[in-house]
Amino acid sequence: MSKVIVELSMSLDGFIARPDGRTDEVHAWYSQGDTQVKMPNNELTFSTSPVSAEVIRETFRQLGANVTGRNTFDDAQAWGGQDPMGLPSFIVSHDVPEQWAGPDSPFIFVTDGVASAITQAKLAAGERAVGVAGADIAQQCLQLGLLDEIQIHLVPVLLGAGIRLFDHLGSGTIQLEQLRVVETKSVTHLWYRVIK
Repeated sequence: MSKVIVELSMSLDGFIARPDGRTDEVHAWYSQGDTQVKMPNNELTFSTSPVSAEVIRETFRQLGANVTGRNTFDDAQAWGGQDPMGLPSFIVSHDVPEQWAGPDSPFIFVTDGVASAITQAKLAAGERAVGVAGADIAQQCLQLGLLDEIQIHLVPVLLGAGIRLFDHLGSGTIQLEQLRVVETKSVTHLWYRVIK
């Protein structure tokens, strides 16, 4: 059965972006090496360490669909009109933007909540994983018990303020099991299973 994962870069003090949404510092590891990895459906190419390049390729291989929040979608300017990985892309939103409405849209807008988006994405992903992008969607998935795995690319920088990944989770404890750690000079890759 398809698992649901969030995979994001994060500063040591817990931020995935600056208050204005910029991610330069937390994504710096994508350009601090000489091993190139091209996005599957996009002109973007990463130049990172050989170890981090294999981590990126592994993520590409495991994903079968993406679920993203509307803010992330808008901030990314709809990735130029297509999912950057060429996957079925489900956007959680209160409404469907006019320019993306209709049967030919490369994006599926889900207006009835995160749980519905995850259900639809799992069907589309088949045996592959569903990737969750954005702090708000990841937090909602954690609160609803929908998230199976957390993959963090921990960057040695302190931002001091910004958008936190682990915020607004309620008062309950969420237990994690560490699955794996891969260290490089510019980033530490961490994998955790959410214990349910």
